[in-house]
Amino acid sequence: MNEAILTAADLAGEQVAQPRRRGWNEADVRIRTPLRTKAGKSAAGRKLAAPKGSAGVVPVFFATDDNYLPFLAVTLESIRENSSREYDYRIYVLHSGVRSEYEEKILRYSEEGFEVSFVDVTERLKTISSLLHMRDYYTCTTYFRIFIAGMFPQYDKAIYLDCDTVVLGDLSALYNYDLKDNLIGGAPCEGVNSFKVYKEYVRTVDGLNPDMFFNAGVILMNLKGFREEGFYEKFADLLKKYKFTVIQDEDYLNVLCQDRVLQLPRAWNKFPVSKDRLFRGELRIVHYGMTWKPWHYPDIPYRQFFWEYAEKTEFYPLIRGIYENFSAADMERDMSCEEGLAALARREIEREDGYFKVYGKRYGKAAAEEISE
Repeated sequence: MNEAILTAADLAGEQVAQPRRRGWNEADVRIRTPLRTKAGKSAAGRKLAAPKGSAGVVPVFFATDDNYLPFLAVTLESIRENSSREYDYRIYVLHSGVRSEYEEKILRYSEEGFEVSFVDVTERLKTISSLLHMRDYYTCTTYFRIFIAGMFPQYDKAIYLDCDTVVLGDLSALYNYDLKDNLIGGAPCEGVNSFKVYKEYVRTVDGLNPDMFFNAGVILMNLKGFREEGFYEKFADLLKKYKFTVIQDEDYLNVLCQDRVLQLPRAWNKFPVSKDRLFRGELRIVHYGMTWKPWHYPDIPYRQFFWEYAEKTEFYPLIRGIYENFSAADMERDMSCEEGLAALARREIEREDGYFKVYGKRYGKAAAEEISE
């Protein structure tokens, strides 16, 4: 390897002048998210032989723009290296316009049993874009996952992943969790459960138990159930009634899917924010959410796994450049973003016309039982 290229091992122990993430907006709550599902299956899953026919296909969806395509390459590297090749993986990249040279590099990951394709959802997005209320941190790409069930009727379930993830486990084990009548399989959101203000926001505004609030960046989706129960229509109706401005599409998904969530182990969606730590052998997916980015800061927990796969991609020089050029002014912007989000959550908590205060429990099993009575 070129000596000028810094390796993952170098980054893990280097002394740098980069702005450090520690010391601001650190977790103020120690959480204990489950190691096992309610059904008792371990995070590792059990080794499964590929079933015959279409069940041997694992559909995996991403949503991105140019900014995150380099990091998608890191995720794909990790999936390809760590997932059982007894399955065929169909990778779909949902977008509304990307740079052709970036797309070409991502498409080079396609090979037998690992097919990558790009899907333009611009026209679909037009149906809801006028209703969206976006904050600076979010883009419309965060809503793309809403369209998957309707656009891909050939699949009964699918995995959705954010592009700021590294997959250290076997993705087919995640796909093979039995959702039963649940609409979503998701891990409790450590970004919410690590901070008192967001736990209170989920309780007060969403009307949900924060311990059951899942992060939508790593989910197993019951696409058949979404279609049969008219999920998109329910989402569009709720979007017209109320604008969630803090956690946005994640609020909508949690409210609409409440009581219908298979709670996955934290190992499948481990944030680098919580005070507890997991070893590599316990980890399945590391999710570098919000501002906890190893390509910005040198002291992000689990950063070594990101750089291990980043240096294997064609985008490594670009990613390394992003890291080296991240400045104190950039850190100030991150801090301002985090402070602004927390302040917005406090304002939403205090609103007299907040969602749950006005509408109460309109979704989930209990609400359906009340309606039927």
